[in-house]
Amino acid sequence: MKRLIVLILCFAGWLAPLGAQSPAIFQMPQSQGPFPAILTEALNTPPSSKKYSQLLVNLIKDGKILYGTALNDYVDFVGDQLLKDYPQLQNQIHFFVALIPEVNAFALQNGVIVINAGLLAQVTNEAELAFVMAHEIAHISEHHEHMVVKRSKNKDYISKYLSYHQHSRVHEEEADRIGLAKFFANSNYSYDILDGIYDVLKYASLPFDNIPWPRNEVETNFYHFPDNYFLTNVSPISDMSGVMDTLSTHPNVEKRRAVAKAIASSLSNEGRLRFVQSEELFKMLNKQAKFICVDIFLQRHQYDKALYNTFVLQQQYPDDPFLAKTEVAAYYGGSKHKNNNSANSVFDSYREVEGEMQQVNHFYSKLTRNEWSVLALRKAWEANAKYPDDEYYPMVIKDLMSDIFVTEKMKYTDFCDYPQGIALEDIHDSVPAEQATADPNVSKYDRLNKNEQAKVLPDKKFKTVNYMLVDIHRDSSFYSLMNQAMSESVNEQILSAIVTPGLNNSKTMLVIPPTVRFYNGRNSERAKAADHYSDHLLKMMMRTTKKSNVEPVVVGSLTDKHPNTQYYNEVARWHRWLNDYDNADAMSMIYFTATDMEDIIDTVGGRNVCFASAVRKLDRHRSFNKYMYTIASLTNPIMIPIAAASYAIPLYDVRAQFVVVDVLNGKTQVAKRMSMNEASARTVMDNFIYTQLRSYLVH
Repeated sequence: MKRLIVLILCFAGWLAPLGAQSPAIFQMPQSQGPFPAILTEALNTPPSSKKYSQLLVNLIKDGKILYGTALNDYVDFVGDQLLKDYPQLQNQIHFFVALIPEVNAFALQNGVIVINAGLLAQVTNEAELAFVMAHEIAHISEHHEHMVVKRSKNKDYISKYLSYHQHSRVHEEEADRIGLAKFFANSNYSYDILDGIYDVLKYASLPFDNIPWPRNEVETNFYHFPDNYFLTNVSPISDMSGVMDTLSTHPNVEKRRAVAKAIASSLSNEGRLRFVQSEELFKMLNKQAKFICVDIFLQRHQYDKALYNTFVLQQQYPDDPFLAKTEVAAYYGGSKHKNNNSANSVFDSYREVEGEMQQVNHFYSKLTRNEWSVLALRKAWEANAKYPDDEYYPMVIKDLMSDIFVTEKMKYTDFCDYPQGIALEDIHDSVPAEQATADPNVSKYDRLNKNEQAKVLPDKKFKTVNYMLVDIHRDSSFYSLMNQAMSESVNEQILSAIVTPGLNNSKTMLVIPPTVRFYNGRNSERAKAADHYSDHLLKMMMRTTKKSNVEPVVVGSLTDKHPNTQYYNEVARWHRWLNDYDNADAMSMIYFTATDMEDIIDTVGGRNVCFASAVRKLDRHRSFNKYMYTIASLTNPIMIPIAAASYAIPLYDVRAQFVVVDVLNGKTQVAKRMSMNEASARTVMDNFIYTQLRSYLVH
């Protein structure tokens, strides 16, 4: 009853803004209530224990596990329906939601079942979700994870690979059968959803829908792109039903569908339901899960997925302010990567995309750098007019104006005042009537300040980009903001040339614990050694910062083995921003996730955050060098000491990075990298990070 009341209150809270003039903008959900004991246990389980789950620990430390929300209550209710006659399992199993957009769910040996937000976004009813959860419950009840680990020991690589996947397929088929016949059948959920859920799994990699993306999404009556920017036909979605599943983790979906339907055919469906909870509640939470996925696509800089899925959702929610923001973020992010020559990292090749989304990827593969920026500026300007109170849009607009008018050196007069395609002979107002005769009572300076200039006529050299601001660039606020953006950009360039980056009198430095990866000769990770070195680097950075009379504040790390929910939520928000920043590769831009950090920044009293990373691998040429030195020593004794040293002293490939960034405006102040081959790897990395941090702090 208590859970039902909570769900009703959440539903009421969601619907409340619908009657208002401006609906509340969606925000990523945060965990509620006490930090779960099972998660505390996972954090405190030593890596040597059989119960240790590196996957779960990583998800917790990254803030990707969600608990205590309406989504969790919904999932828990479904779990209770499936386990109502199995109290022992009910006490053993714990359901959580993961902030992951892939369509998946998985069970761990400590009784934790994780449901991805991507699955909640793609299922079409409650019963489909129940079937997947019954499947995962069966994995735990049948101890499948223990069996896979046990049977994969002491085998060579190929045998282990095939054995693991073979057992995995057996387990998947068994989990389908037992989950359906034992747990799903024990509930009141309908069997007629089997086709639907296997379709969800079959097309798990596709967007939320497959609808045409029209040209008017990026064109207006004033301009149009060349026809070759758009595909006449998109590639149909492949049906891989007939592909052999020998090397697949899961058995073929069609085989699983046939087995499940055969079992269900002998069972009565009378009185069984697709929704035990209300359908309205399902739709509300399904929408929330879809919004979560779009947010994560933006964090990952998967702008093609973010853009197309936003377009799909806007057909159902055309006036949603969150979707307006994600659309702008996708256009803006794409333009920044295009200017940074990294667009290929954020948009898949259109040849690798199927369905209607291929049109998006193809279009953006054709856009020039200037077209990218101006199209993003149009989208941001339109959204700002609709949502003037959102601080995100003015920052994006000014940054795009800087790219267009300063970096790319386009001029105000490069933008025509007349629609593309109009003939010069059809234009009769090249000089506005009020400019034909200058008013002697108005000074030239007043006219200049009002931007009263002769209109820009079409030019034979003009391309599409020159017509893309016909309806915007004469706006006085546009002209004023453009001049402001240009002035600020030039001032920043001057300051960067004459001023060394520093804390600017701030007495607080935010420090994110270093990310360290060590690899042995077989290229497998040495996690324990890496963790120890990360702790060493963090202590060194803290000491160095304090010696400069700056207070270091550690952020973005779940260092406490018994965290509370407030602390956990802060870590989750830091990792959301970090994910966004990491995928930009230290590029200065207005980060979509930054607006969610303002209250945290105000609390800690600083906005400049520094973090370091280090990677150490054995030199890939080490074996070759050893053999060469050995052969050389056979003919030249003087080489014997060198050959001996090549065996005794390992040589490492060492890479390290040090970054300082202003969280709120996205400006990277310091971004230094180091790469070399060294025997004393730790000393080299220590020296690099200390030198960079010290250099930043003293200015």
